[in-house]
Amino acid sequence: MNRIFDVKIWIIMGIILGLVLGFDHPDAPTMLIITLMIQMTLALQGLKFDFSDMSENRKSVLLCLILCFVLNTGITLGAGLFFIEDDALWYGWVMLASVPCAISVMTTAFYLKGDMKLSMLSFAMIYLVAIALTPVMTHVLMGEAADWTKILEYVLLFVVVPLLADIPLSRITIPPMIKIIAMNVVLLCMVFISVGFRRDYILDNPDVALWLMLANVVRIFVPCYILLFLLKKIGCRKDRGVVYCAMATWRNSGLAATLCIIMFSSTYPNALLPAVMSLMVENLWFVIFQGTFDRIWPSEEPSES
Repeated sequence: MNRIFDVKIWIIMGIILGLVLGFDHPDAPTMLIITLMIQMTLALQGLKFDFSDMSENRKSVLLCLILCFVLNTGITLGAGLFFIEDDALWYGWVMLASVPCAISVMTTAFYLKGDMKLSMLSFAMIYLVAIALTPVMTHVLMGEAADWTKILEYVLLFVVVPLLADIPLSRITIPPMIKIIAMNVVLLCMVFISVGFRRDYILDNPDVALWLMLANVVRIFVPCYILLFLLKKIGCRKDRGVVYCAMATWRNSGLAATLCIIMFSSTYPNALLPAVMSLMVENLWFVIFQGTFDRIWPSEEPSES
């Protein structure tokens, strides 16, 4: 019974179904954006925070912004430089580098007893910044290859619709078991659509897929664990260290994949691949990080961050 709630099982099922069945469907972009909005809505449901808390957390929120849009974005673009000769793959890396963090950063904070207030405030600020920054970055780095107005439209859609949907849902109490199962099903659908959409290329070009996966492994695992040891060494509070590591690691690969399908499905279909591989590796990272964090950082540090 517990396997129903294990997110790893659902992710693995999504990958297997995507590779076995494929999903070359003309409505894949619409389906993917719907799954993302449902995931965001479910994650936000029941969460409450007050922007008046920003004054006492402004330095930590600023650090989260830097970790997301300077450190992680910079490392992601650096990884993409190894594929710059292939326009499609380079555009995929640019899209991955330009999107904000995933809603899963709050899931990480929840499971590892991180500072939920800081996580929510930082997440909100990162998405406010992303409304302007994501279209600007894609326009600067890809030029006319991507329509920045359409990217802005979908980023706004992804943010505004879940926030509006959360207004009536905030009055409803959803049992935790139902909510977890619903989020797992949505995640399975997102992984299935993303992997299935370019299944044929992945199976026909395993060498390229392997290099993309390896680049994402280095991009995700190495900076995260270096940051983790540095934060522990300087005496950062453990609950905030969780949030910092998540913000520096977890990009919204699902949103990047969706935008790549919308922008490039007919011109550069392989642009989707960096985000798909990132989606797989990020979920692997979460499983490993969840199992190693308390062993690496076993006790709360007394000093302030």
